[in-house]
This record gives sequence, structure tokens and C-alpha cells, in this order.
Amino acid sequence: MTALSYAIQSAPYLAAILLGLLIPIVILYLHRSFNLGLILISTSFLVDTWTLGGAAINLGVNLFFADAVFLLIGFSVLTRFFLTKPSPTKNVAWYIFAGLVLVSTLSGIATFGSSAGVQARSYFYFIVAASYAMTFSMDDRKLGTVYKFITIIACVLISIAIYRWVVYYLPILALLPPGGSYNIDGPIRVIYSNHALVIAQIMVGSFFFSNGTPAFANIRLFSPLLLGMVVVLQHRSVWVAAFSGIMVRFLLGKTKAGTATSQFLLVLAIAALTAVPLIVSDKLSGVTAQISNSATGAMSGGGTGGERLESWGELVKKWYGAGPRSILIGQSFGSDSTRTVTNSRGETKQISYIAHNLYIQTLFNTGLLGLATYLTVALYVLIGLYRICRTKRDNLHAEILFVALVIQHVYYIPYGVDYLQAIIFGIALAYVADNRILSKKEQRHRALSKGTVL
Repeated sequence: MTALSYAIQSAPYLAAILLGLLIPIVILYLHRSFNLGLILISTSFLVDTWTLGGAAINLGVNLFFADAVFLLIGFSVLTRFFLTKPSPTKNVAWYIFAGLVLVSTLSGIATFGSSAGVQARSYFYFIVAASYAMTFSMDDRKLGTVYKFITIIACVLISIAIYRWVVYYLPILALLPPGGSYNIDGPIRVIYSNHALVIAQIMVGSFFFSNGTPAFANIRLFSPLLLGMVVVLQHRSVWVAAFSGIMVRFLLGKTKAGTATSQFLLVLAIAALTAVPLIVSDKLSGVTAQISNSATGAMSGGGTGGERLESWGELVKKWYGAGPRSILIGQSFGSDSTRTVTNSRGETKQISYIAHNLYIQTLFNTGLLGLATYLTVALYVLIGLYRICRTKRDNLHAEILFVALVIQHVYYIPYGVDYLQAIIFGIALAYVADNRILSKKEQRHRALSKGTVL
């Protein structure tokens, strides 16, 4: 045999050896570097965006790019949890919630097979991403890096959206996806709602938190573009979530960026600057009409809103009617969730898709205990951030994270878990925990300086 033949035959074995060496090296660096985790998760998010969630290899079951990323990060979470000194943040309620998701997944796989794993996949991503973030201490440098990464993601998402609009509306037939449209809900919705949500969060950050945060300061000049993208993409749930974040920011009061009144005027000015081209341009009149129809439908309860409300009610009945086990720890992933609803045209139909509501889906699959533990963690973080906002002068990070978490939890009412949002959630939990430890140290130091012991 020639050297070339030996090389060809040995190539798969060499690849396997290199992969075997690469995996522990990546896990080791993930253990040490939060930035590497951010890079992998951000890359996964953008790959999902670009491929419309279709970046998978069929190995009997579909293995997605995100599966590989979160398996690696999952191993890193375990190493950080048990080996990191000082001990990382360990929130008991969070790990009870994670345990209930694991029980629901394993029992579902045992009963229903791989379909349960497919249904639990998003929760796996969600828990791993949040758990990874909360095992690191959060200082100003790390938080600044997070803002930078999410701002870059938002810019890439805007570029993808503009590219897809150009491809669709010219049209460039050779570049169109199978089916001829990027979204069955409407050709202008060229990225999904969880992608538009990231743009909305950066938009709110650019409105209110540009002072002291370089990432938001750099993007502030493009605030009209950010607002225009959020509006034109027509994800009404994102509109509501962003509006909730803006209102909460006003309720928090003053920051270094100025008074609430001046910021309100700034938002109005940016909104006017964004709206003028949509109103006066003949070429954009069709877009304006679509936006108007979306807003009218949202206020009248049309579209998918009414169907979802009825769907949630039927799913709660199904959960409650399945008995004590279901009520306490939920029904396993993969369980039949078929229910009958009436759509906006008055037609009765059966649906079996997920709840499109984090709280209802969590209740269905992990029961009262699962929902209660998740809400306990969420309230712990939100209350902790609010206290920092009210009691500390240097509270910019607390305000940013508080507003971001309000936006994401309002968004979770009509949608399920999202792993990029989970990173923000985990960061906020770590930030609150770090501040509590620091406050206790400061109290102890003050007490010792007065000659007393706490």
C-alpha cells in the first residue's frame, strides 16, 4: 500500500483522536474563561438565526450545533460547581428546578422515547446557559463584556434581517429559502421573535444606559435604526416587552444619564425620527399598513392571541386533570398535550404544539413545584436588583439587568425559554449574590470597627 492509502485509511482514526483531545481542552478553557462560553453561546445563537434553526446532522437523531455547544458547557458547569474555589453561586431553588426538569426529561425518554428529548432540548439549553453564568463572579469588566457581546449580536441580527429583506423584496430567487419565505407568519418577519427581542433590549439600553457603558454609547447614534427594526419586524410580543422595559426604567427614576423627563423626551424624539420615513415615503407605505394592521390586531385580540389564551386554559385543565403527580411535579416531556381551540375565524381545531408560554409550559412539565422554584429564583433576582437600585449610588449595572429581566419575563408570557436570555438571567443572579456577600462583609467590617461582632 502507498503512503497515500495509509493516510486515507488512518484519517478517521486521527480525527477521532484529535476530537478526543480537543473536547477536554475546550471544557478546561470553558472552566477558566467566561468569555469562551460567551463566544460559543453567541455563535450558536447566530448559527440558529442564519440557518432558521436547521443546523443539524442526522445521527439517528438530529444533532444540532447548539447540542454540541451546550454539552461541552454542561460538563464545564459540573467542573465549576464542584472544583471552583471559592465556591460559585449555588441557589438551592434553581437546582431544585433543574432537577425537576431532569426528572421530567428522563421519565419522558423512558416512556415516549426520543420525542421527549426533543421537547426538553430548549429547557436543557436554558438551564445550562444560566447555570454556567451563575458560577462566575460578576465584576464591571465581565458585565461590560456581556453588553458588548449582546450589542454585537444585535448588529449581526440587523444585518441578517436587511439582507433577507433585500433577497425577498427584489427578489433574488436563487437566494430565497425553500418555500420562498423566511417566516410563514409573514414575509417581513425575516428573523424570529427571540432574535428581535435582543434588538429591543439593546434599543432600550441605548436609550437609557449609554453613560458609563461603552457598548451602549457606541450604538446610541443608531437608536432610530434599532427602533425601526423592532417596529418593522412586527413581533407584537416584543413590542409589549420593550414597552414594559421602558416604563420600568422610568419608574426607577434618575441615573447619570439624566432625569426621567429628559429621557422620555429623547425616546419621543427618536420615535418621531423613526416614524417620519415610514409615514411620508410611498415606497414604505406598504410596510406602514402592515404595522398598522399588526397593532390593530394586537389591540383587538386578533391573530394568534385569542387562540393562545384558549390554548393555555386547555393545557392547564389537562395538567390539573392528570392527577396528584401531575399537579405536584408535572407531566413528563413528550406527554400528549393535544387540545381543542377556536381560532380567530371561529374554526375549531386541535393543536399539539408547545404552550408558547414559559410559565404554562413549566407548570405542565414540572408541576407546581417546578413553577414555584423558578418563580422563587426570578423574584430573588428581581428583588435583589431592585434593592441595589434603591440603596446604592453606583447602581448602573443593577438598573440595566433589572430592565433586561423585566423585558425577558414579559416576553416569556407568549413565548418559551431562550438560552441567550438565560445567560442574562444567570449573570443577574450571580451579580445579586456577589452584592449580598459584599454587603455582609461591609456590615461585618463596620461592626468590627465599632468594637462589636456580628
